[in-house]
Amino acid sequence: MDCDALQDIKISLRYDGKDALNHEIDLNCLGESLKGFSKVLSTAASFSVTQKYSKYINYQEVKVYAREAKANCFTLEAVLNFATQNQLFSGIAATILGAILQYIFARNSNKKDEMKALQQSLEKAIEALGNKDAGTIDKLISLIDRMAVELRPSVRQAVSPIGNTCDQISVATNVDGCLLKVNERDKAEIDRLDDDEVLGLREYRAFLTEFDAQNMTAKIILDGDDSKKRITAEISDPAAEKKNNPYIRALSAYISTKGDPSAVFTITAKATVKKGQINRLFIVDAK
Repeated sequence: MDCDALQDIKISLRYDGKDALNHEIDLNCLGESLKGFSKVLSTAASFSVTQKYSKYINYQEVKVYAREAKANCFTLEAVLNFATQNQLFSGIAATILGAILQYIFARNSNKKDEMKALQQSLEKAIEALGNKDAGTIDKLISLIDRMAVELRPSVRQAVSPIGNTCDQISVATNVDGCLLKVNERDKAEIDRLDDDEVLGLREYRAFLTEFDAQNMTAKIILDGDDSKKRITAEISDPAAEKKNNPYIRALSAYISTKGDPSAVFTITAKATVKKGQINRLFIVDAK
């Protein structure tokens, strides 16, 4: 790896308290933590550049590399490397990365007031990226929220050393300074939250690959899901019973275009999440 080719975004992970006071940390705990942080950082940074949610590292635009550890309690530096070197990581994108990271940890620490304030910051940052349409901004905010929920297992890994080999973990960048601190109380809340939960009504962009008009069920692939996993959906939308309804049109578009992005339609649905992954949708509207 050519370090000179790296974009100038550095991440510092600082572990404080307990063993870290002696500038050391349990290696097993550190390995688990870095695995979690790697997934969180690469996913958030990739979204910041592309405005797309890629779940799998192989499809992401960003790689996270570790640099030398420092005896500052125990601090490990990481640097972001972009797959597309001519796609500069602008100051605006760096700002949205910081807000996304803050939101991910606030969401998983159940800090509702902080989440509300961060949503406003994210809206402004997304608008600054050139997305002026209110509908587009709302969809991206919804996507960030889904990403935060689905990253819960990785967040749990990232903070796992707290209470074992350190008392607190801080995340900072060379752009924004200290972004967040996670302490034992935060970790307890992260561990308390179930991997399984119900998400309230929100819009999703999706492909419809199967539609059962008799049982009012469908199979959905969420737009941006690189795994192409089909999710079972139950439909309570009265429009689904009408001739030439949005579901029939979406299925026809998917079949005729073989999954081209033009076949994406928008649904309003609740979702159940199991182990950080949406596993069922309850659709009330489509367009």
